[in-house]
Amino acid sequence: MNGKELVAHLRESILDDIYAPQLWSDTELLRMLNYAEVQACRRAHLIIDATTQNDLGTAATASTNGTAGTNGIRSLCWVPIVADQATYNLSPKILQIKRCQLASMEYPLTGPVTYAELDDLAVGWFGTNGTVGTAGSSGYPTFFMNEPNNTLTFVKAPSVSDIARLVISRIPLWPFTLSTSPEIDEQYHVDLCDWAAHLAYLKPDSETLNPNLAKYYEDAFTAKFGSLPDAYIQKTRKVISQKQRMRPREFGR
Repeated sequence: MNGKELVAHLRESILDDIYAPQLWSDTELLRMLNYAEVQACRRAHLIIDATTQNDLGTAATASTNGTAGTNGIRSLCWVPIVADQATYNLSPKILQIKRCQLASMEYPLTGPVTYAELDDLAVGWFGTNGTVGTAGSSGYPTFFMNEPNNTLTFVKAPSVSDIARLVISRIPLWPFTLSTSPEIDEQYHVDLCDWAAHLAYLKPDSETLNPNLAKYYEDAFTAKFGSLPDAYIQKTRKVISQKQRMRPREFGR
């Protein structure tokens, strides 16, 4: 379904807002539907991506890794690696790194791992100068961390230039319009109307404000996509190790 179809469904089947003067504009409802898509992704991790190299500046952030220019582009699934550099800034569009493999290696790295896991698995991983991930030197990385501020850190730092290829879950890169469709799978499109209705009934106007209906549609959305994780749970999701089995690795191929 495209944005126009979703707005029409929202008006006709939920809000009963077909005839003029309408209580909500198309622009308002489209914006609410886009909020709903982001909410669905944050709750259920609906977009899994292994191919999109960067966010094309859609996160409106300044590049700081020295490889993506100065136009706000941040890495998504393709991270250029600089020799002896352990930590890289990623796009805030990323919710979780599910897999990380260097192009020169045959198998993926273990991670994301926590500080406590590293203390058990990689003694001395924390550099004497307080630099995380260097373990005092560079060499053959074995583990990676994904910190809550969306940095990717290797332990140890790769000793040669490389490419890190990631599998991630993320939120949409672009808002959809009246003529385009949400990025999530079509089976979930109509369910976005529940969150949009929740927001619509919170509009502070005597003809639109309805806390009971707002709560009803919030609950309906939660039943389909789960609860919105709080800051602590979001942090925990980022550092949950995939418990990958350790395997021999080839480096520098």
